[in-house]
Amino acid sequence: MSDAEQVKQLKIKTGVVKRLVKEHISYQKQVVKDEEKAAKLAADATNEDEEYVAKKAKEVARETVTMVRDAQGRLQKAVADLQNLIASGNFSESAELSEAKTQLEAATASA
Repeated sequence: MSDAEQVKQLKIKTGVVKRLVKEHISYQKQVVKDEEKAAKLAADATNEDEEYVAKKAKEVARETVTMVRDAQGRLQKAVADLQNLIASGNFSESAELSEAKTQLEAATASA
C-alpha cells in the first residue's frame, strides 16, 4: 500500500473511531434519560393504560442498553483496526497520525 493510500485509510479509520465515540456517548446519555422516564412513569401510573406505557418505557430503556453494548463492540473493533493500521504503517509524525492518537485516547476514555 502506498503512503497516500495509508494516509487515506488512516483518515477513514480515525473518522470511524470519532463517530463511534460520539455514538457511544450519546447512547449512554439516552439510557439515563430512558431509565428516568420509565421510573417516573411507573411511579405515576394510576391505571392500566399508564402501567402499560410505563412497561413499554422500560422495554425502550432495555433496548437502549443493548444499543450501548452494540456501539461498544463496534467501537472496540474500530479502535483495534486503527491501532493495527498505525502499527503496520510507516507514518511520520503528521497531523493525521496525531489526530488518530487523539481519537484513540478519546475512545479509551469513553469506554
